[in-house]
Amino acid sequence: MQRHMHNSTIMIQINIMIVLKYMMIHNTMINPRDILMEPIQLMDNRHEKSCLLIRKGDLMTKKTVVVSGINLFQGGTLRVYYNFCDEIIQSGLHKQYHFILFVHKKELFEKYNDYFEILELPKSRKSWFIRMYYEYIYFKKYSKDKDIYLWISIHDSSPRVHAKHQISYFHNPTFSYKAGYRDFKYNKKVFIFSFIYKYVYKWNVKANDFVIVQQDWIARSMSKLLDFDLNKIIVMRADHKIEKSEKKLEKLKPYTFFFPSVSRHFKNFEIICEAVKLLNQKINPSLYQVILTIDGSEDKYAKDILNAYGNLENIDFCGLLPLDEVYDYYQKSSCLIFPSKLETWGLPISEAKEFDLPMIVADLDYAHETVGIYDKVCFFDPDNAAMLANLMNKAIHNEPIFNSASYVNTSPNSCTSWKEVFDKFE
Repeated sequence: MQRHMHNSTIMIQINIMIVLKYMMIHNTMINPRDILMEPIQLMDNRHEKSCLLIRKGDLMTKKTVVVSGINLFQGGTLRVYYNFCDEIIQSGLHKQYHFILFVHKKELFEKYNDYFEILELPKSRKSWFIRMYYEYIYFKKYSKDKDIYLWISIHDSSPRVHAKHQISYFHNPTFSYKAGYRDFKYNKKVFIFSFIYKYVYKWNVKANDFVIVQQDWIARSMSKLLDFDLNKIIVMRADHKIEKSEKKLEKLKPYTFFFPSVSRHFKNFEIICEAVKLLNQKINPSLYQVILTIDGSEDKYAKDILNAYGNLENIDFCGLLPLDEVYDYYQKSSCLIFPSKLETWGLPISEAKEFDLPMIVADLDYAHETVGIYDKVCFFDPDNAAMLANLMNKAIHNEPIFNSASYVNTSPNSCTSWKEVFDKFE
């Protein structure tokens, strides 16, 4: 047992050193002295005095909960942090506990100033070296002389801290991703992290009372990977609230396929383009159109897609759309295609369901679980353009390809709210 733990520690150190070496080569590291000099700032100095006066009284009766999410600054992961804050306020937990939030940028959390003590670490995203310093050195020093009831790490790590209880929330499914040449070509960090994330996840994970993930398949995969009790992995699906417009829009003509996504190489835009290329050889291209939310300006991957497939007349490379326009396209489109190979939760799938949109979805674990119970879906091999082209052809000609799906969560430990998570400690 001791030899196994020693070997695991060595592997973690080796892989961390590989990342640090890569960062040194690419000038992504900064002087560690700069970190030590970085002040922790309260959310808003104008409110500092009043907030602290209130909290001095609170500390006599309230237990302290610290939440660390210093790596979250945009997109779906930041939304998870916001959802956490919103739910804590709505449930009244902020009145029962004294919350201290560690964040990357204080201006991102201004709306929560009246509810939480908010501390800023703006250099936390300068490099992975700095991130690791905060997680495994700084937070331990910070928590040493404090009576912390619960520490929640809300971004893929298990920091070393002094706290009665500890929880880590894991978003990133990269540990299960099989990286290849394309990953190295378009995103070297994803390539490297696909190999080291399993070791980063293992680091100090046993210090957690519970680990939280968004899907059942991630829970089971992580239990095996980390040798962590499945009963201590909580499956808590993200709350995806969709505010639909009241307006009613007509379907576009001709038959319209829609794939809304940012430009990431694992989003697999090219499989749709290859399918269109094949299908255009069999049927008249005027019978259908495909709308993709990239335009070639985003990054090298998007540029390569446009260079290779920009001549396909029935693909509209429209670029990134505002959310309200995405919702309009859900109404106006005939079918969603979702070919992504790597997701924590395929949000467009959940959104498309709200609009009762038929969908052709990658035959992967995350997709089956995200689809859940739905009666207008079919699955395809995300590496098989010919299969996708065949399904698209049948959909265009109104052939019966869409079936019912029913995914049943088998996780032994599920929660529907943060209130339920907190109740586990009472």
